[in-house]
Amino acid sequence: MNLKTLLLFIFQAIAHVGLVWGVFNFEWSDWLVIVGIYFLTGCIGVSVTLHRFHSHRSFKFKYDWVERIGSFLSVWGMIGSPLSWVNNHRAHHRYADKPGDPHSPQIWGVIRVQWFSMFFTHQKLEFVSKMIRDPYHRWLHRYYYHIHLIILLSLLSLGGIWLTVLVYLAPAAILWNAGSMINTLCHSNQGYINHEVNDSSKNNLLLGYLVWGEGWHNNHHWRPASKTFKIKSWEFDMSYQIIRVLEQ
Repeated sequence: MNLKTLLLFIFQAIAHVGLVWGVFNFEWSDWLVIVGIYFLTGCIGVSVTLHRFHSHRSFKFKYDWVERIGSFLSVWGMIGSPLSWVNNHRAHHRYADKPGDPHSPQIWGVIRVQWFSMFFTHQKLEFVSKMIRDPYHRWLHRYYYHIHLIILLSLLSLGGIWLTVLVYLAPAAILWNAGSMINTLCHSNQGYINHEVNDSSKNNLLLGYLVWGEGWHNNHHWRPASKTFKIKSWEFDMSYQIIRVLEQ
């Protein structure tokens, strides 16, 4: 375990404590704000920008500044730097459910992948050779925890614990668990398949709707480079709808 891994664990532990605090202190209107932040970080930041654009190059941004915003939103979501996330995801596809897969429940177990997957990440940035040449992403990676410390201290000074949990900690904890459920439930028996693939990936109805289309995981493993994970008519893919808007 290196220092960056430990820091991510500490930050996420704080985020989960904040989420529990929010459960007992927030009104229903506050949860609408949290869902809105989760949409920005999880759908636009992770699903659209890190996953479908950076990891699989399934579409192109017309303007670089839109990608920059999306990458920063993923940083706000506290799931690791864009370089680390994309590197881990590409390793996942290369070694799906085999030794070398950084978050396979078949190898590491459900509990460890769900809450402690940062300890099994692919440490060497060997799958992002092009992305790592981008100065912006090198900066986000190098100063990732400095950025989070600035965000944390700024929000505490502006609005105290309430604002910090509302727009930062609670959404980050929700995003972490949502992403982890994709890794655990969608690589277990909790779902169905549309296509035979060389791994245990499944589609999960609940996660398909709650995690912006990412839950159609078997579809994705069957056709990783596709910008939509939808195969059947009722498999709604929110991230794909955002991509359609961006393309237009």
